[in-house]
Amino acid sequence: MAKIIIVEDDLKVANNYRNRLAQEQHDVKIVADVQAINMISTEKPDLVLLDILMPKINGLAILREIKAQNELFDIPFLILTNVEGAQEVQQAIELGASGYLVKADTSLDLLVQKVNDIISAGALGTGVKT
Repeated sequence: MAKIIIVEDDLKVANNYRNRLAQEQHDVKIVADVQAINMISTEKPDLVLLDILMPKINGLAILREIKAQNELFDIPFLILTNVEGAQEVQQAIELGASGYLVKADTSLDLLVQKVNDIISAGALGTGVKT
């Protein structure tokens, strides 16, 4: 079981993710916008699912802030957003994201597979990019 934080402003979407990941025995919390940095810092999750487009803060700003903190640097992030631009994908990976999925193209089963892959890689210390 992994501790996962979902950073998503659409609660319906976030609850769908949480419910499916909970079926895999993961401990999942949801947070929106600016509270995310504090929750990630406090909880130190095994994985963060991060949206980019949110009303109060850009998800890449959250990623940048967390990765700048030495004690949080190793937390993997999976970007899960509707932003499909190559520039955003490249920027997210350069900032340290472990993977990038487009919501419209991602089934809940694919999400679970990617989450489990990233968590397994982290447990093995391999730091895989998906």
